[in-house]
Amino acid sequence: MSPTENISKANEALYPDVAAVPLMVHVVAPATLPAGYTFEAQVNEDPEKTFTVEVPSTGVNEGDSFLAPLPENFDAPRLNAPTGRWKDGLFNFCSLGFCHPHLWCAMCCPQILMAQVMTRMNLNWLGIPGPVTSTKNTFKVVVALVVAYMIYSQALSYASLAYDPEYVPGYIAALRAIGATVFSVWTLYSLCKTRENVRAMYSINEENCVGCEDLCCSFWCSCCTVAQLARHTGDYEMYQGACCTETGLPEGSPHVV
Repeated sequence: MSPTENISKANEALYPDVAAVPLMVHVVAPATLPAGYTFEAQVNEDPEKTFTVEVPSTGVNEGDSFLAPLPENFDAPRLNAPTGRWKDGLFNFCSLGFCHPHLWCAMCCPQILMAQVMTRMNLNWLGIPGPVTSTKNTFKVVVALVVAYMIYSQALSYASLAYDPEYVPGYIAALRAIGATVFSVWTLYSLCKTRENVRAMYSINEENCVGCEDLCCSFWCSCCTVAQLARHTGDYEMYQGACCTETGLPEGSPHVV
């Protein structure tokens, strides 16, 4: 039995209420092409993973990224996740146990867990799809941003120790506020775009706050949101979670596609 058939049967058994919705993948147009044109696309620029893509009705320009359905007969190992709905709810963060790595990453440093999801989905550090050259180092870039912000914050804290609390220069507070704002805005934007792209890939419609659900979830409950994304794209029922790998899964685990 092929990997695709295994995944289909597993989804039917685990999620019987989900209709057969194809998994969507991001494809980069190799040239400016008219609607209806077909060409052979590669998954993650792997020449051994090719499938036929039809250009959407709007046509595409060279370098454009668009979503295309992955054929049912696409035969390659990949992670198991339902399409058409979330694997579980937003607040099911303890469903895998209180000691699961994804839960602790979500609570202690959600940006790191977000980076792992981005890496699985081939997104860049802003949560936007792109060619492998722009997404292969996403985890390293996000870790560097987190570490840089921590050093920046600590440096300002140490600088303020030289003054009495009531005489701390205003520029230190201003720099601290600017850094926190920039870091928070980046986190919010990147998580929002990551959730948006996960929904698009798995054909999951918005259920609440239609039109701004991704923003609302990312703003009001970022830890729960990134944990849900990790569970949906992680296949933790099959593969053990890991805190310190680029995908949050053991080395050698299959990709989302």
